[in-house]
Amino acid sequence: MTRWQLLIISFLVFGIFFRFLYLDRKVYWYDEVFTSLRIFGYTESEVIQQVSRHPVVSLEDLQRYQHDAGRNLLDTIKSLATEDFQHPPLYYAIAHFWIKWLGDSITAIRGLSALISVLVFPSIYWLCRELFPSPSVAWVSMALVAVSPFHVLMAQEARQYSLWTVIILLSSASVLSAIRLSSKLSWRLYAISLIVGLYTFLFTGLVAIAHGLYLFSLKTKLQFSKAFSAYFIAFTTAIAAFIPWLVIVVSNFSAINSNVNKDEAIPLLSLVKAWVFNLSYIFFDIWGQSSLESRFALTHLIVLPFLFLTGYSLYFLYRTTTKQVSLFILLSIAIPTIPLILPDLILGGQRSLTMRYLIPTYLGIQIAVAYLLATKLSSSGVKQQKFWRLLTLVILTSGILSCVVSARTETWWTKGNSAENPQVAQIINEANRPLVISDTKIGRIISLSYLLEPKVQFQLKPKCHTCQLDFTFNLSFDSGISTNYSDIFVYKPSDDMLNNFNQIQNYTTKLVYEPARLWKLSQDKSISLN
Repeated sequence: MTRWQLLIISFLVFGIFFRFLYLDRKVYWYDEVFTSLRIFGYTESEVIQQVSRHPVVSLEDLQRYQHDAGRNLLDTIKSLATEDFQHPPLYYAIAHFWIKWLGDSITAIRGLSALISVLVFPSIYWLCRELFPSPSVAWVSMALVAVSPFHVLMAQEARQYSLWTVIILLSSASVLSAIRLSSKLSWRLYAISLIVGLYTFLFTGLVAIAHGLYLFSLKTKLQFSKAFSAYFIAFTTAIAAFIPWLVIVVSNFSAINSNVNKDEAIPLLSLVKAWVFNLSYIFFDIWGQSSLESRFALTHLIVLPFLFLTGYSLYFLYRTTTKQVSLFILLSIAIPTIPLILPDLILGGQRSLTMRYLIPTYLGIQIAVAYLLATKLSSSGVKQQKFWRLLTLVILTSGILSCVVSARTETWWTKGNSAENPQVAQIINEANRPLVISDTKIGRIISLSYLLEPKVQFQLKPKCHTCQLDFTFNLSFDSGISTNYSDIFVYKPSDDMLNNFNQIQNYTTKLVYEPARLWKLSQDKSISLN
């Protein structure tokens, strides 16, 4: 074993280590709250109806919906089919049995994703061996993915994206293997990988389309060829097996489309900036929660080099490999990307800024970069080899540095609208007998509850995210409430709620933490209540 292979193995070890490091440290955020709701068999509408019928609910009342209550797998599937149909049930079914075995702690639930993510290494190794004759490309690819800050963050999320990453790689490797071997067994394995992929995440369909276009472009009169016929049978078999869930998806397509589409349009320049930063995150990410504008100030020093590296890698791949290899990787990058970018450019929106939707794209880019580095390391002159070795070390070390920085924090940009929870919780926990009033979405409230102390009480009329319930907040407390609680906080209130509070005689509202829209309701002691 060479020194470079030993070095690559050390990076793999680091990558595995970071995937399991501090699994319970970061905020259990909005999306993960819904993961727990689903795997424990609850629906959002059920939770909202329960908490809304009581004047005041405790922290324990909220947290009970994040723990195993003995419900079965059918409840899990029913919860998804009723409210969260854009998420197929495979990951949630696996997680359902996982928590029965290891418990329902944050560490246990996230540990499933971390464990699954380790399967990425043999999967990407197999794919690279199908694409390239040299094993060095596979070794470098494994190292890049191992210390990629984006993949490490996804590995620590209680979501299905680690499983989807593995399936993307396995389905891509299996279709290439099936083309090469041309056996019934290999095509059956490919069909199985597509079925598993579709039941993991809907965008597996885009990956399968990329495979079909690849086959169609390789040969003349391919519609009559054996390979394309076998692919078509495998693809239709997968679709047929997916029909039970596909019926649910199609019947609710408008709701899924509105959920995927981020309605707020942003300027084209800001959109391009965000694409550049998202690309850099697969190699280097120390930005935490900083704004796009503040991050872009360092673009010329840090971010743009990764853009140039990606561009040159794709150019080098196209110029130095066979049509079969370059076409496969380029289609794997382009096909999952175009359906997200084009609507943003034409109709407006931010679909293409959700990095987890573009995992196939980023994997293709990382393989292209690995091919560039591995080729230059083995075929360049002595001086050039030193340069490429140094560059490889810089890229891999950048990933490790990113993982070190990220591991030490409670929040990161991946935590979305739950990123402010530690600051909000600190303010509320400092009160002796706090009451939190809110009509925001229940997922935000439950996410915050993970960081609050048991003394906190809630008065809630939450909004639905995945269900159809709609409550109008009714002020059910009177002037004597101030004697029951030392402090009254209003968390992410709607405009109507805030206006109602401002109209209450003898009470005033004060914004105490603007990023999370946390207000404090105070009584004017100088005015008599009688």
